[in-house]
Amino acid sequence: MELTELTLNFHTNYLNLMRQISSKHQISISQLLCVISIPYKGIQQIELAKILSLDVSTLSRNLDKLIAKELIVKKKVQLDKRAYQISLSSEGKKLYEEIMLNINTLYQSIYLKLDDMEIEQFKEILIKLNWLFISHEN
Repeated sequence: MELTELTLNFHTNYLNLMRQISSKHQISISQLLCVISIPYKGIQQIELAKILSLDVSTLSRNLDKLIAKELIVKKKVQLDKRAYQISLSSEGKKLYEEIMLNINTLYQSIYLKLDDMEIEQFKEILIKLNWLFISHEN
């Protein structure tokens, strides 16, 4: 298999794992990614859109659904009335913890099939790839 095909297969498999977790919590993958991308101290909506590579209107629709489920809180920023601060509610924080536990459990079951050296190599490659992706964006 070529590198591009392997990368696409990895991405598809990753999304399948995320789909399993999101359906367990009765939210979409996009909503799951929103929840796990919101820091406990909160984040401005425009920054969250950048992190998730979404336009603000698409992100707003996902946030509206999370607000309806009482998982996040959206407040206007005092200094800039056009900006919004997004935070996890107490229920959102519980969901975040559950999702991260689910992700860790799934990944641990997969990583058990790798030896310590493979895990370290994989971590180093992921760090480098993430850095390269970020560099490529800028």
